[in-house]
Amino acid sequence: MADDRVAALLGDVVRSRTHAERGRLQDRLREALSVANDRVEAVQPLTPTIGDEFQGLYASPGGALEATLLVRLALAGETDVRFGVGWGTLRLHDRPSAPFAQDGPAWWAAREAIDQIDRSQRSRESPRGLRTRLLVEGSAEGRAEPRPEVEALLVCRDELASRLRARDARLLLGLLDGRSPSELAPEEGITPSAVSQRAIAKGLYALRDATLAMRAAAWA
Repeated sequence: MADDRVAALLGDVVRSRTHAERGRLQDRLREALSVANDRVEAVQPLTPTIGDEFQGLYASPGGALEATLLVRLALAGETDVRFGVGWGTLRLHDRPSAPFAQDGPAWWAAREAIDQIDRSQRSRESPRGLRTRLLVEGSAEGRAEPRPEVEALLVCRDELASRLRARDARLLLGLLDGRSPSELAPEEGITPSAVSQRAIAKGLYALRDATLAMRAAAWA
């Protein structure tokens, strides 16, 4: 059994049981996970587990939080997902059987985080677009704690992301890949100027820059 500090990610499709085409939903979810796995290096790539849930492991919360955004973008116009991320130690009981046979504070924090998101959705006073929460392994009593500065970023990031249509999501994915409006415009059948105007109006440049800043952040 090994103890390592990692960012554990749990994801769950919102209202999946009432989706009209569950087979198509599963296909789209696998495609969305591939989008994130292709772009963000993971200790353990995002993998479907049971039902409409999935999980993965990352070397830092920055990678895990970027992956959550990428999955949402890839599913824009189809469905939405809630996420819990836990930053803490990991216990591997049987390495070859990953993603199973694992536990520890990282996973416990991720589970508590996704449960908190689920509960917050039921409150009329909670931000409507919030889909992601990060909790950090805390004191000896085992309490997982939020990081206020990360919570503030996620509230704003998720609210902007929740308002994106499928085209906006495709454009943001392109911008995160380092592509310019001139490169993206032909794929959407619009002008580079229209891409830039849409990116400004929808907050795509803000989302891109916030993601890049999180990618470069140091985590202790």
